[in-house]
Amino acid sequence: MQWDPGGATESKSKLYIYLRFLRIEQTFFSLPMAYMGAFVAIKKIPPIYILFLIFLSLFFLRIAGMTNDNLADRDIDAKNPRTRTRPLVTGKITVKEAKLLIIISLIAFFISAFFVNFYAFILSPLVALVVMTYPYMKRYTAFANYQIATVQGLAVFSGAVASLGLFVTSFSQLILEIPWLFVIATIFWAVGFDLYNHIPDAEFDKKMGLHSFAVLLGNKALPFAGINQILSVALAFAGDYFYHLGYIAYSATILHGLIMAYAYYLASRGDFGRAFYYNIYSSVVLGIGVILAVVFS
Repeated sequence: MQWDPGGATESKSKLYIYLRFLRIEQTFFSLPMAYMGAFVAIKKIPPIYILFLIFLSLFFLRIAGMTNDNLADRDIDAKNPRTRTRPLVTGKITVKEAKLLIIISLIAFFISAFFVNFYAFILSPLVALVVMTYPYMKRYTAFANYQIATVQGLAVFSGAVASLGLFVTSFSQLILEIPWLFVIATIFWAVGFDLYNHIPDAEFDKKMGLHSFAVLLGNKALPFAGINQILSVALAFAGDYFYHLGYIAYSATILHGLIMAYAYYLASRGDFGRAFYYNIYSSVVLGIGVILAVVFS
């Protein structure tokens, strides 16, 4: 299995190397989920400046988290045939460059959160902690798969905080009005696509003492990913109903589930690369569909 979303060949430009290193396309795949949280939480279009700040916060935190993940796993990636072309392994990006990128990105994230609202800024260290500790958690427990999935759920949560912070008067009110059904649905969805990244490496991870549900469950890991995604679709339907989002959201959720089902089919045939990306496409469909449902409601 040679597929690797973070690999980069030595013949490419420095810009290309950085884009592959950061898996920049996945930032844009996460953005509709953050906007979904922002729209559903207040049932209307948030101010443009809030949408822009959500983008900045997500962009900088993802850069910090992805760089930290690559830095933490540099020695492990060098031993894995699938990940040997990652820029920190090949030296196309240096350790010093990676550390500087983490520092700059975290500072930019906290500054962005400050300008969003008070609640976003107060919660930003907790969000950053979840993101930055993931690469170390997988050295101890298979539930690291749920931690990285929680990072995706936090995109929905953070988008909701960004818009709700303009209207709520207390922290308890903020927490109560978060669209939790979509937050949790996103977590279950993300477990599935994260396992598509881990299942091909299960034997290698086991030898290296790394933990995931792919290692823990063996050949039952793929059905486990499917169960999580069924739960994701069920919770998304519940969110459509509970938040009164209407037929556009229901249609988007159906398509979301069908794309995930196709991704599962691809994974069952060993095509984890395409399965990974189709699973991400499904989240874009859900996020945009729910956003449109709010806009036209």
